[in-house]
Amino acid sequence: MPHEIFLTAVVPDADVTTARSVLGGVTEMRERHQFNRVRYMQRQDAGPKTLDKLKEYYQKERGPNTVRWQELHQILLKQSYILQERISITQEVMASTGDAAAIVPPTQSRLLRWNDFPDPSSSRLPTFITQRKMLEIGDRRLPKILSDTKFIVKAESVEESYQWWLNNAEYSLTRTFPLAPGTQQEVPNMAGLEPLAPFWVLYVRIQVDSNPERMQQGHAQLSRVRDRLLRVFDFKVFDRRAHDTRNMEPRQL
Repeated sequence: MPHEIFLTAVVPDADVTTARSVLGGVTEMRERHQFNRVRYMQRQDAGPKTLDKLKEYYQKERGPNTVRWQELHQILLKQSYILQERISITQEVMASTGDAAAIVPPTQSRLLRWNDFPDPSSSRLPTFITQRKMLEIGDRRLPKILSDTKFIVKAESVEESYQWWLNNAEYSLTRTFPLAPGTQQEVPNMAGLEPLAPFWVLYVRIQVDSNPERMQQGHAQLSRVRDRLLRVFDFKVFDRRAHDTRNMEPRQL
């Protein structure tokens, strides 16, 4: 199962233009500006029987995502998690005039993301690096699959980001716009939204497999990135509970 390892820094709104310039210079590439509608999904019924539908999907239709669905099924049988359903609305936001509600085509790809509780720091894992298992599954049928397996929307947001890549590492400046409960418009008018906080979050991410040698190589690469950018960005050490996606509500048997 792949692991996501990353650095985290907070960038005040007043400094974000400078930060974008620095990251563009470091990576020597043009930034990619994106918007994603994010739904945070939790199971309404945490009992194992409600996951039978999920098992039916991956047993009936063998495909490139079959192994990932099977892994997610086994994970959810043991522990309930908050999942993310992500859909890109970049083109719709950029093309929107604000006069009419933009609509996301039904054929638009959707991404399901699961993140595990991060690993504790150790002699092999520096405190400034967060490391966790993760799964991503792209499937246009996600709304139906999530509905059939009794997932409901816990919260929704729009995520705005600027992205760059260098040596398999993703550099992402991100901010979040919370959506009011029950927001029906799939592509809301961004002019009417307020960001969650007066800052952006910089993530420097690498995906590696579970091979210990590959993970150590990833740690070394992120350590070099941190050393290079330390005069510009204050990379924080966060309590791993800040990234806890486990749903701790009582399970129904």
